[in-house]
Amino acid sequence: MSKKNLRKEREFHRQEENRRFILQAAERIFVQKGYRLATVDDIADEAQFSKATLYRYFKSKSDIFFEIIYSSFEESYNGIKKIQMKAMSAEKKIKELIGFVVSTYHKKKNLSRILFMEKAAMKKLMKSNSSSHVAHPDFHPNISPKIKFQMEKISEITCDIIKQGVETGEFRDIDIHEANVVLGSLLRGFHFRGPVQEKKYSIQETTDLLHSFFLNGIKRQKKSTKGD
Repeated sequence: MSKKNLRKEREFHRQEENRRFILQAAERIFVQKGYRLATVDDIADEAQFSKATLYRYFKSKSDIFFEIIYSSFEESYNGIKKIQMKAMSAEKKIKELIGFVVSTYHKKKNLSRILFMEKAAMKKLMKSNSSSHVAHPDFHPNISPKIKFQMEKISEITCDIIKQGVETGEFRDIDIHEANVVLGSLLRGFHFRGPVQEKKYSIQETTDLLHSFFLNGIKRQKKSTKGD
C-alpha cells in the first residue's frame, strides 16, 4: 500500500473516531437536558471540539440526534443478527432476543423518553408533521427511510427465528408475521407501560415474564382424554 493510501486510511479512521466521539457526547447532553434545551454549543463543549469542527461532521442539532437514533437501531440489528446466527433452539433464541431488546431499552430509556415526549425530536424522524403521530390510533407516521430500513431488517430476523421454531416443531403452526407483531408490541408496551404499574422489574424478570407470556399465552391447555 502506498504512503498516500496509508494517509487516506488514517484520515478516514480519524474522522470516524471523531464522529463517534461527537455522537457519544451529544447523547449525554440530550439525556441531561432533553432535545429542546440542548444546544450545539453544549455538544461541542462536551466533546471538546470547536463548534466549527462539529459542523464539519454534522449540519445541525437535529442531524446529530437523528444519527444517534439511527446508530441505536444499527446496534440493535447487529446484536439481534448475532443471536440469529447462534446454533441453538428457536425458543432459546427468542429468549435471548427478548433479553437483548429489554437491556437495550433499559440502557437507552432516557433517550427513548426524549424521542416520545418531545415533538421537536420526533419531528426529525418523521416526514409528516410531528403532532400527527398521535392523532388516531390506527395512523402510522412516515418514518425516515433509513430508520424504516433498519426496523425492517430487525423484523425480518425475528420472523426468521419464529419460522425456525415452526419448522422444527418447537412452535405451533402460526402466522409468522402476526407473531412478530405481537412480540414487538409486547416489548414496546412493557417498556412504555406508563406510571400506572408501580412495580419495578429487573432486566431478567422482564425477560422471563415476556418470554413466558409470548411462548405460552394465558389460556389453560385442555388435558387430553382417552380416545382423543
